[in-house]
Amino acid sequence: MKYWLVKWVVLLILFFTQCTTKKKVEYDIPSHYGPQARANAIDWFEKGKILYKVDCAGCHGIYKKGKDSVPNFTKTQIDNYNAMYIKGDPRNHSVASKLSPEQLYYILTFLRLRKVEK
Repeated sequence: MKYWLVKWVVLLILFFTQCTTKKKVEYDIPSHYGPQARANAIDWFEKGKILYKVDCAGCHGIYKKGKDSVPNFTKTQIDNYNAMYIKGDPRNHSVASKLSPEQLYYILTFLRLRKVEK
């Protein structure tokens, strides 16, 4: 009985440690955004982060082996991907055809405005 209690306490400590040490993504929000626009933008970014994790991470390496990282896509790569999506280019990723324009907007906004560690 005592063994199980110790085991549960250790598991809870590990769980909460993982939750608190999770790296928070920071964003480069334009300075001219007002308080409400900033709040809306952060909401969009967080939606984009979740969508990226679900739809793109399998190939583009986010959250692999406990790392909270996204490849450093250039602005040109992001714009080209968006243009291919709008144009309906068949060489575009198959995932993009399953996303709504709004979902893709969230993902690309997340990628465009997140702070990149250099």
